[in-house]
Amino acid sequence: MRKRQIRFILALTGLAVFVWFLGEFCIIGPLINDRKISIAWGLICLVTCCIYSVRRCPREPVYDVEDEAKKAAKKDGTSSP
Repeated sequence: MRKRQIRFILALTGLAVFVWFLGEFCIIGPLINDRKISIAWGLICLVTCCIYSVRRCPREPVYDVEDEAKKAAKKDGTSSP
């Protein structure tokens, strides 16, 4: 993993914990005080964080082996089969 991927994951995790904490202790705890809603809130935060992480995390470029062979052949001046 690259540094920017690790920074993205750490920042996203920190934001998710902050949102969970804010919702749990400021809204759900004093006003509703129901265990099922508290668990649902935690699951919503977790699933949202995972979905966002999979969709928006910076990815490393994927190289194709055939493309690499063609580039090497072109550079050497030979033809690839």
